[in-house]
Amino acid sequence: MTMSTPANQNSSVWRVLGLYLGGSWVCLQVVDVLSDNFSLPDWIFPVTLLLLLSGLPVVGMAAYLHSRGRTEEADREGKAGIHRLFAWPNVIRAGVGVLAIWGVGVTGWLLMSGGAVEEGRLLAKIEEVDRLVAESSFREAYALVDQLDGDIRDSNLREQLWTKVASSVTIETEPTGVKVFRREYNDSSEWEESGVTPLTIARFPRGPSRVRFEHEGFEDREVVREPQNLSSEVFELVPSGTVTPGMVAVSGTAGNDSYGLFVPGLEQLPNLELSPFLMARTEVTNREYAEFVDAGGYSDPACWEEWFSEDDGALSFEVAISQFTDATGQLGPSTWNSGTYPAGEADIPVGGVSWYEAAAYACFMGMSLPTVYHWYAAANPFRSHFVVPLSNYGPGPAPVMYHQGVSMDGIYDLAGNVREWAANRSGDSHLILGGGWADQPYSFNDAVTAPSFDRSPLNGIRLVQHLDTTNISEAAAPIELAFRDYSTERPVSDEVFDVFMQAYSYDNTPLNARLISTDTTELAVVERIDMQAAYGGELLTAFLFLPPGIERPLQAVVFFPGSGDIYRRDYDQVSASAFDYILRSGRAVVYPIYRGTFERGTGLRSDIQDESNNWRDHVLAWSQDLRRSVDYLETRNDIDIGRLGYLGWSWGGAMAPVMLATEARIKAAVIVVGGLLMQTTQPIADPFHFLPRVSQPTLMVNARYDSFYPLETSGRPFFDHLGARDEQKRFVVIDANHGVLSYARNQVVGEALSWFDEYLGKAR
Repeated sequence: MTMSTPANQNSSVWRVLGLYLGGSWVCLQVVDVLSDNFSLPDWIFPVTLLLLLSGLPVVGMAAYLHSRGRTEEADREGKAGIHRLFAWPNVIRAGVGVLAIWGVGVTGWLLMSGGAVEEGRLLAKIEEVDRLVAESSFREAYALVDQLDGDIRDSNLREQLWTKVASSVTIETEPTGVKVFRREYNDSSEWEESGVTPLTIARFPRGPSRVRFEHEGFEDREVVREPQNLSSEVFELVPSGTVTPGMVAVSGTAGNDSYGLFVPGLEQLPNLELSPFLMARTEVTNREYAEFVDAGGYSDPACWEEWFSEDDGALSFEVAISQFTDATGQLGPSTWNSGTYPAGEADIPVGGVSWYEAAAYACFMGMSLPTVYHWYAAANPFRSHFVVPLSNYGPGPAPVMYHQGVSMDGIYDLAGNVREWAANRSGDSHLILGGGWADQPYSFNDAVTAPSFDRSPLNGIRLVQHLDTTNISEAAAPIELAFRDYSTERPVSDEVFDVFMQAYSYDNTPLNARLISTDTTELAVVERIDMQAAYGGELLTAFLFLPPGIERPLQAVVFFPGSGDIYRRDYDQVSASAFDYILRSGRAVVYPIYRGTFERGTGLRSDIQDESNNWRDHVLAWSQDLRRSVDYLETRNDIDIGRLGYLGWSWGGAMAPVMLATEARIKAAVIVVGGLLMQTTQPIADPFHFLPRVSQPTLMVNARYDSFYPLETSGRPFFDHLGARDEQKRFVVIDANHGVLSYARNQVVGEALSWFDEYLGKAR
């Protein structure tokens, strides 16, 4: 028999001990992870460590006796009792028993303490955080994460949750040493001091916040910002006494060079660069206007003669002024009585003034009425979904600054309370902006006019002060407002429409389709296909997104994007971000590259329709691009052409009537933030005339505060004129602005997928 040496015996013992210690370390790591993620009691880890340490000498003794038992058989009979006690089967049985007792103890603790129930509640709250974030309810989500912070032991999970609801920001000011205060935007709670600049805040809540800056010797400043904006600018304070009290610095523009103005009905106007200017924090109050009246403002022609004189047959000053009286015939606003404002209404904004009275008051104060450009630069309609719900659209005017709908620059009541006269003339009227207390909330986004002599109780005043003359005269020039009342317009007859359809037809020429490239992403296999367009010998490109792992043939959705594609020039910028949920639902998406977009650019400047042949020709081409792409889908065995949908976003929503009326192979449509434009165009390219010819089941998802397609004047008329049967069309209104996916993604996605499930069938 081969005899083991003492060295071999010792080596065997150390190997066993090494394996035991390695296994113990793994066991302790598992317990540590479980403790962090499942709220195990604090005693679990030390008890486990104690048990493992207690087992170490037992395992060592068993290994030692086992090794000696193999080499000293002569001594076995005398030591048989010890060998039986430390035999490996007995040691293993004892270990399993201890493990079972440990497991029963932990399970009993969880059951007796409610740990399992608590864990379920924790997971439910984490899911609630995700839901709130998807709905942009950041304030509630932040509060919930703050509540959960002490209950989550996994530091990575805890940090992931905080990242969803907060960001790190660094706030800089000029000068430094400024006190910074913060409060929630939609909250009337007290200001909370955050610190002194330069200031870094590790967890600044996502969503808009009101931020105030204070420094001795400087004017206080208030702004509204989201965390990503706070770190991108230096906030300057001005020395006390260097600006007119109550005036706020504003910078920015009302549009951009590519699009024009971001104002419905004014998109056709060119954007203008504006120098920084000052705007009054509040509308002019009765108290302030009384100073003008008491100073003889109505009897001094100095601030009126620009409009009223005896020259050129103009209305004389005396005749004009005689029309500007209160309820008792005294000079003053129409809402006053006996030459003064009603008792207790000193801080109510003055109402009942004509444009001429507003302009004369501005002259008296050495200031100006805002131009349309300056007013919208301050108002920023893209923030309407924040501002409007907190503004005064109610039974009557309210004291200035009572409602908390504050602009990005800290200006109150731009939305609601009273309308605000602008400097710009439009025919015999002037622009009047923001809507008044008795108007509908959507009026904040609309540029409207009123007769210059109109003295409605809703007509009020806000002042601006220009710091230089850059583009002032251009910004104040007369404006022709584009507006179409779709409630009174009538679509063309069927006979005329049949003639239109002839222009949209094309020859069924070979596609000559070629697969140019294939790429694989997390969501889909993406194929680029080039084919012959239906016109002009041009090449049409389409991207086909095919979700993996789904039974073929696939349902497909044709995508028509927002107008951002007009300004993109590289196919590398083609993205599935606007329809990723369609792919996740198991449907393919075809993304035609419409004429004038990406690498098919033509010089088209925007998606605002006009009377030109160039616009008409583009509309014809877009319809043919879409239909030619559907022709290609028909050639593929992996696409179920009988289950074809349409998804139009913004511009794609506005163009949907033309696309759907000219492509009958589409069986269902989803339109997100679409509507009718205020500009006229040639009837053959006007979506309005195509609406009654849309027969496909159609879902419209619109935004209550949309600054591109106002709900009541654009979105709802679009829906009302749709030709689909009443039971096959649905209008969903979300309390958001144009970017609804950013504020109510779950709702939009749920509505869209449910619609396609209903009318295309569930994807396989």
